[in-house]
Amino acid sequence: MEALNDKKKVKRFVMVAIWCIQEDPSLWPTMRKVTQMLEGVVEVLIPPCPCPFNMTN
Repeated sequence: MEALNDKKKVKRFVMVAIWCIQEDPSLWPTMRKVTQMLEGVVEVLIPPCPCPFNMTN
């Protein structure tokens, strides 16, 4: 059970990090929202891909 909780926490942390590295600064969350997302107070939505271009050839 503890391992599953850790897995959920790591997933949440990675999603917050992806929100913070978006190419468009208007998509960046405020530091207050980042703190709330990391603490689990606010739901972390699935972030868009941070890559501004398509990776296919």
